[in-house]
Amino acid sequence: MLALLQNMGPLAWPLALCSVIALMLILERLSVFLRLPPLSVSAGKAAVSACRDCDKQACHGAVRGWRYGLALLLEHSTAPSQQREEVLGCWLLEERRRLNRQLRLLQLIAVLAPMLGLLGTVLGMLEMFANIAGQDRPVTPALLADGLWQALYTTVWGLLIAIPSMAAGQGFALWAERYLEAVQNLLNRCHLAIDGLNLDLTPSASRVQWALP
Repeated sequence: MLALLQNMGPLAWPLALCSVIALMLILERLSVFLRLPPLSVSAGKAAVSACRDCDKQACHGAVRGWRYGLALLLEHSTAPSQQREEVLGCWLLEERRRLNRQLRLLQLIAVLAPMLGLLGTVLGMLEMFANIAGQDRPVTPALLADGLWQALYTTVWGLLIAIPSMAAGQGFALWAERYLEAVQNLLNRCHLAIDGLNLDLTPSASRVQWALP
């Protein structure tokens, strides 16, 4: 491993650092998203029923995800409608920040890694041609191929870091957006259920649009 890093030149260690940071961010975000409580149809119906009956024990002890938002709504069920909307709006904004945290850094690594790899390749080629210029023997294709092979290492490594980082960053962002849309729709239905209404809302027909960008 150390020999490989030495062959890759001075940009090897920055690329290694980028790969470690990207891996840590992906694992950390994956642990956050996998711990989100699933939002199934049956769970949504049970939540609306709990709000209709003002059953505050339905989500007792919830600490994350839509269940915590539902617990907040039930806790403030006796408050005026506008105050409930403000409470849920603040919570959804905080939940959006929590789910999207570190994704910009992950996308920054996805942009930075191939540029570092390309810079390493250019530096490697400069060194290769400098060595060739100092040769007093004929330059063979094998000598050129050996130098280019080592110089292109950093570009390959940069792309291997960038592709998973970009895919993970975009994938987590899409996951968060889909999840928050479903949560927003459910909380709108629950909000109306507390007010004594029973409407089958879709996300596009929601009465209250909370935490939209």
